[in-house]
Amino acid sequence: MHKFFEVPVLIRFAHCDPAGIVFHPQYFTIFNGVVEDFFREVVHIPFMELFRHGVGLPVAGIRCDFVNPSRPGDECVARLWVERLGRSSVRLAMVLVCAGQERLRMAETMVCVKVDGALSPAEIPQHLREAMAPYTAGPEEEKLMLRA
Repeated sequence: MHKFFEVPVLIRFAHCDPAGIVFHPQYFTIFNGVVEDFFREVVHIPFMELFRHGVGLPVAGIRCDFVNPSRPGDECVARLWVERLGRSSVRLAMVLVCAGQERLRMAETMVCVKVDGALSPAEIPQHLREAMAPYTAGPEEEKLMLRA
C-alpha cells in the first residue's frame, strides 16, 4: 500500500462565484498549490527549483470530476498520490474531501522535459523517482475513477 500526501485546504470567499460555490477554475489553482506542497515537502525540491536540476514538469493533461460543491469556510483536506510513475511522465491522482464528503476528483499528467530552450523530453531524474516511490500506487491498486 502506498502513502498519501494530505494537506488542509480552506475554501475562501475569493474561490467562489456569485452563487457562493467554488468557481471551477479555482480548483486548478488550489490543486496546483497542493502539487507544489508535495514537491516541497516530499520530494524536498520546491517546484521552481526543478529548473536548477535541469528539468521541468509541465502539465500535459488534466481530467476531473466536480462531485459536490464547496462553499466559503469549508475546511477540506486534499489527498494526493502518484497513480503512475513512468520513464518521463507522472500521473498524480488527487481528491478533495470535506466532512467526509468528496468534492472533487482529479488526475493530472505531467511530463518531464529538459529546460534547454526547446523543452525536449527527458527521463525523470532518479532522485525525484526515489522521493515519489512511497506515494506510488502499485499495478494491482485501483485507479482513480473519473467520469470525465
